[in-house]
Amino acid sequence: MHDLDWPGSYGQENDPPCPPEPETPRRRKSGALMLSTEEARHVRVAVRKLRRAFGSFRAISAMTGIPASTLRRAANPKSSPTGTLAIRIASAAGVAVEVLLGGKLVVTTPVIGRAA
Repeated sequence: MHDLDWPGSYGQENDPPCPPEPETPRRRKSGALMLSTEEARHVRVAVRKLRRAFGSFRAISAMTGIPASTLRRAANPKSSPTGTLAIRIASAAGVAVEVLLGGKLVVTTPVIGRAA
């Protein structure tokens, strides 16, 4: 029996090589949900305050439906949180979005084990 070589993915060996796949254009985020630098900073601070209040990013994740890794990334000073994230964080904190974006969010941490 003879072994046959499997033909290449694009014709015979003497054919030109396959043309590269065209790159798909990246989708842009909507400008309607972009936050200013001050608003983004306020959202990052709010995420950090909520993490301190609820104990972990997983607890906030369970309340908002946002993955904990996304919340961790949003708390990073180099991140750029979106308006959608701000809306969901505001609902988890029980405040209006305007309060969150204005930087006036006050979250008190619960006192456990002693009378307040």
